[in-house]
Amino acid sequence: MNAHDKKELGTNLRETLQHTSLIPPLPETARKILVLRNKPDANLEQLVQLIEADPTLAAFVMKYARMAIFGYSDRITSVEHAVTLVLGYTTALNVTMGIASSGSLKIPNYGLLGRIRIWSDALECAQFSRELCKRMAKKQLINPDLAYLGGLLHNFGYMLFGHFCPQEYANLNEMVSADPEQDIRTLEIENFGIAHDVIGSCLLKAWNLPEEVVIIAEQHHFPNYVGEHAIYVKLVATANRLLQKDGMLDACEHVETSALLEELGISESEAEAVRQQILACQNELNNLAQGLVA
Repeated sequence: MNAHDKKELGTNLRETLQHTSLIPPLPETARKILVLRNKPDANLEQLVQLIEADPTLAAFVMKYARMAIFGYSDRITSVEHAVTLVLGYTTALNVTMGIASSGSLKIPNYGLLGRIRIWSDALECAQFSRELCKRMAKKQLINPDLAYLGGLLHNFGYMLFGHFCPQEYANLNEMVSADPEQDIRTLEIENFGIAHDVIGSCLLKAWNLPEEVVIIAEQHHFPNYVGEHAIYVKLVATANRLLQKDGMLDACEHVETSALLEELGISESEAEAVRQQILACQNELNNLAQGLVA
């Protein structure tokens, strides 16, 4: 792709993102879950009914709740059990909304930027972010459920990029799969003139998701961000750093991870203990992600 084509692609994408009518709307199930999320009087029964009405979501929730980390295994025999005994109303709400939201976005299943890898990484980051919240010295400064949702959706821009520009996205997927050490964000800007964080924040804003989640998507490569909701950005950025994903570098090499942990009020030993928990369930999370494309 020459410089002119790159500039044109970046310009066209930016113009498209300015018109929310051109952004794929939330799928119907996701829209219903978002409505439920914003209803003060919503209840567990309503959520269970929504999940049970979608076979993919129901299967995912059951498998998720049976993960070894929760200790229930085959004792979970219904969606209601999964929500009430294991996941909790808010986590079930957030994770099913995230999964349902991606239904209208078509991208390849395989590769470092394929749907399976993106969902596997997202589930790890979400779980890690929420667990780190529990170790913060000032837990009252952050909502663990929003941290979870932000961790789950922070890379959603990849899906919209792949949806709008399938050939260019396939090329990017091939490039990073061939050399996983490359910084993906730098490749995006050099080759296409725009990055997934810009695209993702526009998508989540168009879908009227919480401001904290939009900011996480927009700034997660910049853990030195100092604006509103900066603590959420630092948390998700820290989770990503500790997970050490190929090519998922951030733009603040001068900011040490130890400094971020200190700002969050989490000791390095506590963070490492949580990391080991997440690593122990990586295979199960990857299996969950694979189930979403079966």
